[in-house]
Amino acid sequence: MPEPPWFLSPVARITRTLRLTSPFTEGVDVVRAQRALGVAADGLYGPVTAGAAALWKYASGYPEDGLEGTLAPDDQRRLLGREPHPAGYAVLAPARAAALVAGDAAREHAVARMERWAARRVRERPPGSDRVPALARLARRLGVPEPLARMGYPWCALAAFLPALEAGGRSAGLGLLAGAFNPLYCPAILTEAEHGRFGLRVVTAVAAARGDLVLFDWRGGDPTEHLGRLRAPVAGRAVSTVDGNSGDGDLAVELRERPLRLVRAFVRDT
Repeated sequence: MPEPPWFLSPVARITRTLRLTSPFTEGVDVVRAQRALGVAADGLYGPVTAGAAALWKYASGYPEDGLEGTLAPDDQRRLLGREPHPAGYAVLAPARAAALVAGDAAREHAVARMERWAARRVRERPPGSDRVPALARLARRLGVPEPLARMGYPWCALAAFLPALEAGGRSAGLGLLAGAFNPLYCPAILTEAEHGRFGLRVVTAVAAARGDLVLFDWRGGDPTEHLGRLRAPVAGRAVSTVDGNSGDGDLAVELRERPLRLVRAFVRDT
């Protein structure tokens, strides 16, 4: 009898590390992990699965340096209930659960604050300068380093992350204050989200909720060029967002309706 392929071998199935690769890792072990994570079990270890893995690790109390979307063999055994978490993980888990609830509140605060900016017609001063005094004042009050507080190009991401930082958003703090990732560059934000790093993760259009980040791709390729925050769950073929730096005039933040086909990814920050 020929030897079964790796994905049918009981030994191999428990020893392979699952991670985001190109092309995506696939197999029945991926399906098993997806079912345990509560995401669509398509057998492909893509960004949504990696993000769900990172979220599970965060909620389970994994140390900060292990919070990304890979599942090593011991991670998979813990996910499946075959092996207990280390005792120290349980100490962090309650605080992590509270932080996830706070992340929900931070996203709602961020989108509501941006909507108020849009309603007040907050503007660049002087026109065409990419400098918005209202946002610069908030950045300085929150302790954002001066090079970012001065608000050069591209501040669509700054306008989205600043109000999340104001509400205690973890991802915003890691980017704007700690410099753990580039919070002003849309391709960097997408890359970190695809790997489930810094509290950023990709979610499906069906799962996308008010306050999530929406990354747009105008030309149908790399890189992604722009982002805003989602104002309402996706319905039909359009998305409703509030964006910074999205118009030709001097308005800093505006409400937008765009075709769903222009969306590169939906990203949830924490």
